[in-house]
Amino acid sequence: MQLLSTILAFVRKENADAYLVGGFVRDQFLGRTPARDIDLAIAGNAVALARAFADANGGAFYLMDAEHGVARVLFDQDYADFADLRGDLHADLATRDFTVNALARRCDLLSASPEQLPNQLRDPRDLIDPFRGLDDLRARKIRAVSDSVFQKDPVRLLRAIRQAGELDFTLESETETLVYRDAALLAHAVAERAREEWMKCLSLPNMLSFLQRLERLGLLAAFLPEISALKGVAQSPPHEFDVYEHALRVVAELENIQAGGYTSVANGEFVWQLHSHFSETLIGGHARAALLRFAALLHDVGKPATRTIGENGKIHFYQHELRGAEIAASILRRMRFSNAETEMITQIVRHHLRPLWLAEGPTVSNRATYRYFRATAKVGVDVCALSLADQRGKRSLIDHPADLHTRAVIHHLLDRYYHAPEIVVAPPRLIDGKALMEELKIAPGKRVGEILEAIREAQAEGEVKTREDALALARKILAAGDTKKNFDIAEHRP
Repeated sequence: MQLLSTILAFVRKENADAYLVGGFVRDQFLGRTPARDIDLAIAGNAVALARAFADANGGAFYLMDAEHGVARVLFDQDYADFADLRGDLHADLATRDFTVNALARRCDLLSASPEQLPNQLRDPRDLIDPFRGLDDLRARKIRAVSDSVFQKDPVRLLRAIRQAGELDFTLESETETLVYRDAALLAHAVAERAREEWMKCLSLPNMLSFLQRLERLGLLAAFLPEISALKGVAQSPPHEFDVYEHALRVVAELENIQAGGYTSVANGEFVWQLHSHFSETLIGGHARAALLRFAALLHDVGKPATRTIGENGKIHFYQHELRGAEIAASILRRMRFSNAETEMITQIVRHHLRPLWLAEGPTVSNRATYRYFRATAKVGVDVCALSLADQRGKRSLIDHPADLHTRAVIHHLLDRYYHAPEIVVAPPRLIDGKALMEELKIAPGKRVGEILEAIREAQAEGEVKTREDALALARKILAAGDTKKNFDIAEHRP
C-alpha cells in the first residue's frame, strides 16, 4: 500500500484528475495479496504526470506507448502505469476486457494513509462500476464487457481462460461462446504479447484442465497447431495414450512434481538445489520452472513426422527427439522467445530421452554420467525432472518399479552433478590439443578432439588421474586405430 499512498499524495498535490483502475481495484474485493502493479487512468497528460512522479520519488521512468499516452514508473519490483483516459471514464472502462477489470475509483476520494486505505478499497461505496463487475466478482464469473472484446485484442482469448483459472472463476456462458467464435483470431495476435500471456498461463494450477479447455474452445489449434496435431497419433505399449494425451499428462505430472517441491525427483535429496535451479530467470524474463512446463508440452512434438510401423506391428518414432527440437525451435522463434530461452527448451526436447535410455541398464557408470552432462550441458538438471514426468505420463497408474528405477538413475546423475562436478561432470583438462600433438607427433584433425574426449571420459571413470596417464591412454588409442570403434565416444546415445 505504500506505493499507492505515495501516488495518491502526489496526484492530490498536482491536482490531477486521476482514477485507480483495473486489477488492483478488483483484487481488494477478493482479499488477494495486493498486486505489485498499479494502473492509473489520467484525464490529461499521463506521460508528463508519470515523469514528474518518477522525478519526485526516485523511480525509473519508461515510456511504454507514446501514441496512446502510456508510461511506467518502476521502483524495484513494484510499478505504476499511467495512461491517458480514452474518452471519458465510462468510455475508457468500456474498452477493457472483462467486467471484473472494468472497475475504478476516484483518487481524490481515497485517503493517502496506508492504515485507512485497505478498508476504503474494500468498501463498495464510491466504486465506479458501470458494467456490474462487482456482481460478477461475487458470482465468481469472467464476463466480457462487450461482444467485440476479443476482436479488438485476440490476446484476451488467452487471458479469459488464464484469469478464470487464476481466480478460480467460471467463464460466463455467453463469454465462452464468444471465445469459441473468435478462437481463430489468436493465430494473428501480436506475438510478444501472446507469449507473455501464455507464460502466465503456464504458472496456473491444474494445467491438465487448462489445456483441455484450450483445446475444447479451439484456442490450442489456433495458438499451437503443432500440439493439436498430436491428437490421434497412436503409440505402442507401454504407452496407454495417444501422443496428445500423453503430452498433456506429462505436463500434469511435472506440475505435481513442482507442487511437491521437487522432493520426488531424487528421493527427497537435492531439494534446495532444485528449487534454486528452477527459480532462475533466464534472459527474456521467464523462470526455468515455467519454461520447463512448455518443454514438457513440446517434448514429443516430433512424433507425427517420424511415426513408422514395423513388420511386427509395433509403432516407432525413430529420432523424434531431433525432429521435435527443430519444430520446437520454429515455435519459439514464432513466439519471439529470447535466444537463451529458445536454446533451453530446444535442448530439453532434443535430449529428453537420455535418462530413460540410461534407465534401460542396471547401473549408470561415471563415464555414462560424463557423456550425459557433456550432451545436455546447461539443461541436464531440467531433463532429469522432465524424464520423471515423462515416465509417469505413459500410463493412467504409475508403474512403480519403473518409477523407482528412473528416480535411482536421476539420483545418481544429480549426485554426481552436485557432489562431484570436478571429478565426473567436468574433470579438468590434463593435457590440451597442442601438447597432445607435440607429444605424439600427430597432425591437427578430428582425431585429436576424440582422443581428448576419451581422456576426459577415462578421468570421470577414475581410470586416468595424471598427465602421464592421459598420454598413456592416448598412445593406446592411436595404436588401436579406430578411435570411435574402440573407445565408443559416440554422441547420439549413452
